[in-house]
Amino acid sequence: MRSLRRGALLLGAAVIVVAGCSDASPPPVAEEATSPSTSQSTTAPEVKPPEPVSLVAVGDIACDPTSPYFTGMPGFCEQEAVARRVGKLVRQGAKWFIPLGDVQYEEGGYDAFLQVYDRSFGQFMDITEPVPGNHEYLTADASGYFRYFGKRAGTPAESWRTFSPVDGWQVLLLNSNCEFVGGCGPSSAQGKWITKTLAATDADCVVAAWHHPLRTSGEYFGITDSSDRAAELWELVDAGGADLVLNGHDHIYERFKKFGGVQQFTVGTGGKNPYDITASAPGSLKVIGQRYGVLQLTMDPRGTYDYEFVATDGEVLDSGAGRCTNEPK
Repeated sequence: MRSLRRGALLLGAAVIVVAGCSDASPPPVAEEATSPSTSQSTTAPEVKPPEPVSLVAVGDIACDPTSPYFTGMPGFCEQEAVARRVGKLVRQGAKWFIPLGDVQYEEGGYDAFLQVYDRSFGQFMDITEPVPGNHEYLTADASGYFRYFGKRAGTPAESWRTFSPVDGWQVLLLNSNCEFVGGCGPSSAQGKWITKTLAATDADCVVAAWHHPLRTSGEYFGITDSSDRAAELWELVDAGGADLVLNGHDHIYERFKKFGGVQQFTVGTGGKNPYDITASAPGSLKVIGQRYGVLQLTMDPRGTYDYEFVATDGEVLDSGAGRCTNEPK
């Protein structure tokens, strides 16, 4: 507005001069008066933040094709129903699928992967980021698992990876079969990689996924074989500022309060067979046994997340929201 008013005043002065002196040349200020738009400021268009992105996670999935429960036994081997639910969530917009270990029973053989898991879940290969469970290692060096998933599983010597599903979020895919990968502690190759990766990330939110849970109210309650495998990984990701840990192994769904800044979800409900709830682990906020389903985690670039545990029939059995608050120690 200032420039427009200034231009109008100058134009008025010019007119007076011309009227008072008929043989005078027009003053050169008319150009500014006739082009007021050159002095107007422009506002850059508003840049919208990226939209939230969802991932789907579940472990303990496909029955062995030789299992007596493989066909016709209610309550067992429901991997096809779980895959249908994953498919519906993907069609609704989920961008990633994370199998949380024990992907193919009983021994994770390559032929079993092709006969069972692939028939139900192979359709999601392009969006799959797996972690191995203990059953995969019943085949030497988990060779069936690594052959089936290829580069998506890393290598037997270096099976840990990371990816960013959306701005502000980092996902770490780890291996809790510590004795097969040189350990899970801070001096191991995996431990050093975790520390280095978390120190380098500028993400506000970090998810870590591995198979064995640190805490559980299911049939593995009090079984130190599971908790010992998870303990060192938990300490490392907590120290590095992780916000969420996703596990399988116990065939239940469980959500915990935050411990040291980290919230744990156990989702071992992928189809093999469900377990009972046998205890009440400290910090457990929600626990569900004898149901199949998947966790959908929706990650917002502004540092928040929503979660839903969705049963195979579509019923939402648990849901809520959280904010990333953990800071590197």
